[in-house]
Amino acid sequence: MEGSWDGRRRRKWTPTRILSWLGGLMGTLLILMIILNLLAPRLMEHLLLGPTPAPTLAPFPGPPKAAILDQTSVTDPCPDFIKKARAYLREGGYQVEVYRWKELTVDFYRTLPGKGYKLILFQNHSTSEVAGPEGQPLPKGHSPGPFIFTGEQASGKYLFERIGDRIRPAKFLYGDFPLFFAIGPKFVRLSMSGLFPGTVIIIGGCQSLAMPDLAQAFLDRGASVVIGWDGLVDLSHNNKAMLYLLRALTADRLTPQQAVEETMREIGPDPTYGSNLTYLLP
Repeated sequence: MEGSWDGRRRRKWTPTRILSWLGGLMGTLLILMIILNLLAPRLMEHLLLGPTPAPTLAPFPGPPKAAILDQTSVTDPCPDFIKKARAYLREGGYQVEVYRWKELTVDFYRTLPGKGYKLILFQNHSTSEVAGPEGQPLPKGHSPGPFIFTGEQASGKYLFERIGDRIRPAKFLYGDFPLFFAIGPKFVRLSMSGLFPGTVIIIGGCQSLAMPDLAQAFLDRGASVVIGWDGLVDLSHNNKAMLYLLRALTADRLTPQQAVEETMREIGPDPTYGSNLTYLLP
């Protein structure tokens, strides 16, 4: 009997059984982490990434800084537009930095508030189309966005932010391009680090103000105004409107509200989709 018992005991802890037991344990831990991420995302970030440094409002020396985030160049490079936009901003006294689409990763957007820009032009594809994180229909009451495309191709990264709908794999409305990560209102609220104190945010992309969620998230982080489109917009019309807007803000020294109204008077709605350039204030 003793030998038989020892044999059973040895068979119980074979490598296969050990691996099976470890797999079950890992699966249980993963489920618990997913539940914790949904119920307490900030605690989950603290556990995985450590404490987030407190945002600082320390002044940046020198002239005000502006950034042009050139994400649309992944599909439609427009070097003349970037050149003119940079020139208008420089004439307005800004120190200008241009970021190409490959630089616009999820982690770039995560740290964007801390870079000290007083004006940011998101030359990005964006969408408010109602689609779930993997393209499935959204449940009732789920916010559609808007979501801003990054320049980072979708992969298996950022699991917890995808589960929490801060990030979605998204597809451009045209062309044979791979899926790219796109960031939404929850990403701005929960994943960005720092503030946008008094920053003018301009989102030159489709449906960027079709819903207020994304704009309000930027305002809650300190932005002074968010400017964008209330519907689909053709890139050529967007570029024309953006250049006029920048010139109104810099050369004409108009307020953002005045600059938007002047742009709409002179450039008008998108001729194909009828969408308007609009703004949201705190």
